[in-house]
Amino acid sequence: MLTDQKIVNAFEAGDRNTLYRLALPYFNKANARGEVDLTGFIRNDGIHFLRLTDPHKFGDNIAKKRPMIEEAIRTRQPIVSLDVTLYNISLVTLIPIFKENHFLGLLQSSVKINRIQEHLDLHSGIKSALAFDSKTLNKLLPNKHLKQYGKYVLISYNDPLFKYLPKEYTLNDSYRITYNDRTYMIAPKELSTYANKSLAKIVCALDVTEDEIIYNREIRELIVVSLLVLILLSIVLHFGFKALIDRIHDLSTQHSKQLHYQLYNDSLTHLPNRKALYEDLTHNYYRGIMLLNIDNFKEMNDLYGHEIGDKILSAIGTTLQHAVVDHPLAVYKMHADEYALALTEPLSEHKFTHLCHEILHTLNEGYCDIDGISIFVTLGMGADISSEEGCDLIGRADMALKTAKKWGVSFMKYHDELHIKEEYSNNILWSKKLKDAIDEHRFALYYQGVHECLTHSIVEYEALIRIIDKDGTVISPAMFLDIAKKSRLYRHITHFVVNEIFTQLHNTPHTYSINLSLDDILNQETQNLIYKHLKESNVGNRLIFEILESEGIENFEEVSNFIAHVKSHGCKIAIDDFGSGYSNFAYLMRINVDFIKIDGSLIKNLDIDLSAQDIVRAIVEFANRLNIRTIAEFVSTGSIYDECKELKIDYIQGYYLSKPEPKV
Repeated sequence: MLTDQKIVNAFEAGDRNTLYRLALPYFNKANARGEVDLTGFIRNDGIHFLRLTDPHKFGDNIAKKRPMIEEAIRTRQPIVSLDVTLYNISLVTLIPIFKENHFLGLLQSSVKINRIQEHLDLHSGIKSALAFDSKTLNKLLPNKHLKQYGKYVLISYNDPLFKYLPKEYTLNDSYRITYNDRTYMIAPKELSTYANKSLAKIVCALDVTEDEIIYNREIRELIVVSLLVLILLSIVLHFGFKALIDRIHDLSTQHSKQLHYQLYNDSLTHLPNRKALYEDLTHNYYRGIMLLNIDNFKEMNDLYGHEIGDKILSAIGTTLQHAVVDHPLAVYKMHADEYALALTEPLSEHKFTHLCHEILHTLNEGYCDIDGISIFVTLGMGADISSEEGCDLIGRADMALKTAKKWGVSFMKYHDELHIKEEYSNNILWSKKLKDAIDEHRFALYYQGVHECLTHSIVEYEALIRIIDKDGTVISPAMFLDIAKKSRLYRHITHFVVNEIFTQLHNTPHTYSINLSLDDILNQETQNLIYKHLKESNVGNRLIFEILESEGIENFEEVSNFIAHVKSHGCKIAIDDFGSGYSNFAYLMRINVDFIKIDGSLIKNLDIDLSAQDIVRAIVEFANRLNIRTIAEFVSTGSIYDECKELKIDYIQGYYLSKPEPKV
């Protein structure tokens, strides 16, 4: 389950519904196989985040109730042990969940003891029961009404013969019982928890019927033989106990090793995975990293299919292992079609670079023979070597790899000048995200109220663009607007905003404002769209266009024409970010402006910045003389609001009064 990155991401994000949806199929399959009864996710603060068998029950601090869970959170190490849960006596497995070295919490898995006993009976022929001290059990499970033997009660067994143990049996010594014409020797053994504290007794029933028959037949003939049988029986009992305890220990150890392997190894290539590399980087001082990526792997998948693609990944992993046999390098399988080689011994920078070329040459000199198909496979490499402690070797090697891909070369070693390439990579990424959002209609408007300063009543809503990412994440325009303008995708966003805001105007009675850039106003297609909506509707008196002051709009006659046209339909005009750019009061007198939105850079420290107060006071006084209303944006605290009120600003906008929401 924990190798599914989507499950780890959902747990990290606190998305309970997505986590439940993704994890439930894993649980159901394991439950059907009889391997698990209960599974849940516990946060790193001990809060039970999700129970897969009872998803509506969450939020309780289970660590305070369960010392075993508290210990697992403290040590951040896997624990497998018998334990008492609220539901039964179980074998409990606690696995820490990490994401990039950040401890998120625990995965808890419990299987009832009777399932283990069934396995013991099925695979080893050992009949067993579990007994608990009655006082301890009453504290932990007060509603259990079980048959008592001395100071113990049996809570689980894998054969009905244990129901016929006499009440006087105290589970302290061996006991002989006949059941269904068979004779059994009952023998108890202490069991301890993960903390080496006595928890219970396991009671085993060994079938000695045949031994007893032999004994009764030969006792009359030879006493010595009967004594030898008793000695043999004692030996059998002794080693029977040892075999049982060893089997329980082996099962626990095997289970823990299996989980550890799955957590730290790639399931396809069986190489150590990305998590293992980060773990090793934490505990070992690796001095160099090589990241390798298969060229055009997606095209190979599309051409040959995913089955061949998987075999290519495995073949490359095997080739890498052979290539590093004589070199101080450890091989790791990263995500997708990427591999990593970690330098485990000191090496000069020159020799490291030579080794990179040697490895790359070995990998790129031949074909992969997959199911009779000769496939030419090449790889690109990004590498970094550094003696700096705490250096992000993986991040820098990844930067070098991406630069090599962009420049069309097979190898790139990290150097400081590559930092400037991050902007290009970011532009490419966000251009694709924008194009996908446009094609898949994943834009949305959020609305933030503009409040009357004295009464706090909302007089309008500003419409703010957002992208809803494929995983549901809401993306702020600060992440993509500049890229949209550079990639000529900006008009698509503007058209969405215009169409959506006129829908809102028709469906609600509120007043709205939208932002227009100079490019929007000068774009004939955008102008025509706005004019068409205004002509076909009668809602212009509830629409405000916010125009950026920082773009120097006084130099453009087209802006004045646009303002005149929309005002003829009743629209109002606000100058946005006033005070951030030219701050030219003269042009305010030449164009018919209704509002001035004072830039957030002046407002966000208004309560402590005396210079900002002087500038804002001058803006407000000048606006009042021109009968222009003022709006303060980025009002985030009560003290900033009080200063705005003192300066007689007309309207307030900011998180102090309301946040952007998907609905008004």
